[in-house]
Amino acid sequence: MDYLIVSDTHGDRQILTDIVAHYKGKVRAMFYNGDSELQRSDELFDTLLPVIGNMDDDPVFPDDRNYEDESVKIYQTHGHLVHTEISLNQLREVASHKDVDVVTSGHTHMLGAEKIDGKLFINPGSISLPKGPYAYLKGTYAILSVEPKKFIVQFYTRDLQPVPGLKFEFDR
Repeated sequence: MDYLIVSDTHGDRQILTDIVAHYKGKVRAMFYNGDSELQRSDELFDTLLPVIGNMDDDPVFPDDRNYEDESVKIYQTHGHLVHTEISLNQLREVASHKDVDVVTSGHTHMLGAEKIDGKLFINPGSISLPKGPYAYLKGTYAILSVEPKKFIVQFYTRDLQPVPGLKFEFDR
């Protein structure tokens, strides 16, 4: 089962339109981790599961989300409310009280995937304004593949292509 995770478009609606069109019907769920600068009523959010970011002004967006299906339990947030720009410590604390397999956030504009305290933490990076060592890719998102004994995280570029060397496997 595959899940799309994207974040931080900062008004670049077209890239979200392209991603949704490409993956609709191909993934189980699509998570949008905040800072779209769009309204919650935008039709894109009929497909994407959004949370609010610090640059979103529509209070209808939730602060966070707990998602569960028969394959995986996911906690989703943007990250600004737990200051992920400083460290993952507050997010780790929040996640420690949740019965989830995966924690996904955005906010820092830097991609990452790592297992901490038995949970997989994923930040897809920013699809429009990336920072950090992978900023040269000009934007990234992630696909999480959930298998019975492992998680696979593959990062992709704005042109919907997998990034060689940015595919990671984690035991469940």
